[in-house]
Amino acid sequence: MAQISYGLIWSALFAGTEWALIDYHINWSWNLIAAICFVAIGPAIIAFRCWGAGVQRAGPNVASFFVNLTPLFTALLSSVILGELPHWYHLVAFGFIVTGIMISSHQQNKSSLQ
Repeated sequence: MAQISYGLIWSALFAGTEWALIDYHINWSWNLIAAICFVAIGPAIIAFRCWGAGVQRAGPNVASFFVNLTPLFTALLSSVILGELPHWYHLVAFGFIVTGIMISSHQQNKSSLQ
């Protein structure tokens, strides 16, 4: 709730500043309100709650690996939902992500054996 409040305050401050400096205002519609509610409820509340439940169930050691996969899942979902195909540099980044997870997983397993 603190993160949501903090984000709302800063967003309102920046939006107010933008409205004061330029002559452009938001055209409010039910579609826009629905989109804002979707973003506020989905990623901001439900996703954080699911992440917290996953960390609680799997433990922070396992969950820390999955936080690194967020860019990978974002790119894959943008391909599926928006039709934006990944470029070569995305594949290189994915390789770095997976390599980093494998190295840190190996280091964790190595230290737990000692």
